[in-house]
Amino acid sequence: MNSQTRLLPLGDFKPADEWQTHVNEIFYGIQGPSIHNHFQTYVSQDHRLAHALAEDYFKQSCKLAEKNQPRFIMEWGVGNGNLAGCFLSHLKSIDTQGQVYPNTSYILCDFSMEILKGARNNLKLEDHIGKFFTIQVDANHMDCFRENTIHKIISNEIWDDLSTKVLLKQDNCLYEEYLQPLIDPNALEINIDSFIKPFNEKNLHRLKAYPDILQFILWERTYQRVDINDWPHAAILQNHIDLLDNEIPTPINIGALATLKRARSLLKLDGLGYTGMDYGMYSMRELNFSGRPYFNLYGGQYTFMVNFELLCDWAKAEGFSSIEKDYQHHYVGKHLKDKVISLVELLQSHHKVQTMDSWDRDILMLKTLDTLNKVYKSNYHYKMKYSSIEGTPDNQRQQIKELTDKLSTNGVPDTVAYISEKEVMQVCVDLAKLGYREQEYSSLFQAPTEPISFVIMNLR
Repeated sequence: MNSQTRLLPLGDFKPADEWQTHVNEIFYGIQGPSIHNHFQTYVSQDHRLAHALAEDYFKQSCKLAEKNQPRFIMEWGVGNGNLAGCFLSHLKSIDTQGQVYPNTSYILCDFSMEILKGARNNLKLEDHIGKFFTIQVDANHMDCFRENTIHKIISNEIWDDLSTKVLLKQDNCLYEEYLQPLIDPNALEINIDSFIKPFNEKNLHRLKAYPDILQFILWERTYQRVDINDWPHAAILQNHIDLLDNEIPTPINIGALATLKRARSLLKLDGLGYTGMDYGMYSMRELNFSGRPYFNLYGGQYTFMVNFELLCDWAKAEGFSSIEKDYQHHYVGKHLKDKVISLVELLQSHHKVQTMDSWDRDILMLKTLDTLNKVYKSNYHYKMKYSSIEGTPDNQRQQIKELTDKLSTNGVPDTVAYISEKEVMQVCVDLAKLGYREQEYSSLFQAPTEPISFVIMNLR
C-alpha cells in the first residue's frame, strides 16, 4: 500500500456478520437487477441444474399419495428468474400425463422488489403465466405463510450472503473475527463526508448516487476472544469446533441456520424437502485445509463460504431426518448420465491462460465456445452477450465482436454453463488446435480436489 494513502474508517470494528449484512443490504438495495453484472451462478443462464432439480421433483411428486392436490414450490433468492423458467419448462415437458405440472404453483421470494421485477420479465417464464407468483419477503422472515403448507423449497447461493460469524481456534480459546470498513478518499471523486452518514444509516435513496463505491471499501480485521455458550446450538457448535485445527478462520453460517429453521416449519410433513445450493467447504477435510479462502468480494458485496459440515449437523437438530449432500457437478452429471465441468474450468486448464492478456483470454473463451457449439445443442434460444473490457486494443476488440456475432443461439449459454465429458471429447481435436491439452482437462472430470466446491444439499 502506498505510504501516502490515507484510509478513513466508515465505522467501528464490529463482528463480521454485522458489517457483512450491513454492506450486502446496501449492495442489493442500490444494484437491483444489475447485481448479475458482478457474478454468475450455475443457474444464471444455464438450464442443466434446473432440469436436474425438475426431474427429481417430478419423480418424488409421482410417489405422493395425493396425486391431484395443489403443490407449492418456493424459491428463496430468485436471481434473474432463469432457474424458475427452466425448471417449469422442463417439468412441463416431462410431465406427459399431466400429473404434476398442472397442480404446481411456483412462488418466487426475494427481499428486493427490483430483482423480482427483473425475474418476472425473464422470457423463459412467458409460457408459465399463472403458474408462478412473486412475493417480496426476506428468507429469514416468512411469517406471512402458514406452517406445513409448502411442498418444496429451493435456494441457490443465498447462504453465502446471509449472516455469518467467523471463529478461529487457538488451543482451548476461541476468537471471533471483527471487521472495520475503510476507504481511501483520494480514490473517489466525491466528498467522503457526504457518503459516511448515508452508508451508516443504509440510506438507499442517497446511496444510489454512488452505485460503484462499495467496491472501494477495504476491510481491516482483528480477532477478539469470545464465549459461544449463548450461540445457536452451542453444544453442536462446540463439538464441531473440537474437530477444527488451530488458527484456520471458519465460517459459522448463522443466517443459513435461520433458513433451515424456517424451511422446517413451512414444509409439509410429507413434503419434498428443502434443496439448498451454494459453494464452500464440503467436509472437515476441506475445513482444515490450511490457507483456504473463507470469504469473497464481488463488486463490494461481502460473502462467506458455506460450512456444509456444520449445516448438516444443524439440519439434524432442526428435525430433518434425511440429509443428502453431494458435489453439484456430480448431481448434474448423474442426471445427464455423464461427468460434467463448467466451461470456465475448461478454459482455466489451458496451459497459457495465466500468462495471457485479458482480451486474449476473452478471444480464447469465444473460440472455445464456438468449438463446443458444434456438438452442444440447447432447447432454449439465447444469444450470449460478450463485451470487450476497457483497454482492449482495436484489433482484439474487432475480433471479439466478430466471434460474439458468430455464436450460436442454441449453444453453450454461459461461461459457467455445464458441459459434459462426451461433448468435450467429441471436439478434442479442435480443442487441441486452440492449445488445450487433453491430459490437463481430463482430470477435471474426476472428484473435486480444491478446498472450495459447489455443493447441493437435500433435506427432508
